[in-house]
Amino acid sequence: TFGVEGLAAGKPLFVGLPRPFLTGMVPIPAEPAAVVLELGRHASPDAELLLALTRLRQSGYRIAVADHRGDPDRGALIEHADVVCMDVSALPPLVVPGLVRECRSRAVTLVARGIADADSFTSAAELGFDLFEGPYLRRPTLLERRVLTPSQLVCIRLLGELADPDLPMTRIEQLVGSDPGLTLRVLRTANSAATGAASELTSLRQALVLLGPRRLRAWIVLALLDGGSSPRDAAHDVWSVLARAHACQRLAAGQAELGYTVGLLSGAADLLGAAADDVATGAGLGAQARSALLDGVGDAGRALVAVLAHERDDVDGVSRTGLTPLDVSHAYLRSLRDSLEIVHALQGE
Repeated sequence: TFGVEGLAAGKPLFVGLPRPFLTGMVPIPAEPAAVVLELGRHASPDAELLLALTRLRQSGYRIAVADHRGDPDRGALIEHADVVCMDVSALPPLVVPGLVRECRSRAVTLVARGIADADSFTSAAELGFDLFEGPYLRRPTLLERRVLTPSQLVCIRLLGELADPDLPMTRIEQLVGSDPGLTLRVLRTANSAATGAASELTSLRQALVLLGPRRLRAWIVLALLDGGSSPRDAAHDVWSVLARAHACQRLAAGQAELGYTVGLLSGAADLLGAAADDVATGAGLGAQARSALLDGVGDAGRALVAVLAHERDDVDGVSRTGLTPLDVSHAYLRSLRDSLEIVHALQGE
């Protein structure tokens, strides 16, 4: 989610992985130079694991054994270790020097964990530990990042590709059909809209043609909510995103369709609590669309910056784009009307 380089900044990253990664059932998603594979206290040194550790070290991976306490049954793991970690705060003080001497005979890097104060740091350094970890040095921090689900990625990709007016129907059908939930929504909506038609819908392509790109986009935005909102909140979220998109479309004189798309994707990012950069990547945006969404470049980017400023009641921010606050306000009000009409139609379906 974060990327090894983003977390470690070039330093070795200690990572605990489940056994299937270690034994080769699942590929390790990082290069050997970037990580140190750490075995927890419950790692069982059976023949399969020991053979796997040999292969990993031959491939260039470094192995760390965590929570070493001198247990005899874990001695085989130490034989395969490049790094041995001890929690000095949990071990009897008289035991630690002997463990250090034992590990030193194997030329491993020693890590002292649980360094809670200056005295424990000084003591560990005097015993010969190489690396130190604990609240005295730095408190742990929890990093969180919203990850888009596969279904949401399909929707984001669709919003990005629908910016192309010449996008073939086969491609739209392929993307919608890759997500069962979205497919069911489209078919159900189209069947409702087709009530009274001469013949029943028999294919996803018929449903997409009947809906048209305008309502399809609205359904995609609704699908992005992924069941996380009440119907009332969902309706509010959809019309607010569509209002932003329509306003950008009206204000992006030479890039109307691109303006609509970056407005949609900007709203989708807010809706999901995701980074705009992640949404741009998920949508597969080209350089022009990406710079409009992320940097406010071009007519579409300028329109988006102006609309976002208008939503914050930032009149000066609107003026700095070169657009007049009155024009932006007028475009936004007309767009609110259009988006509400779409949402009401969806609720009726």
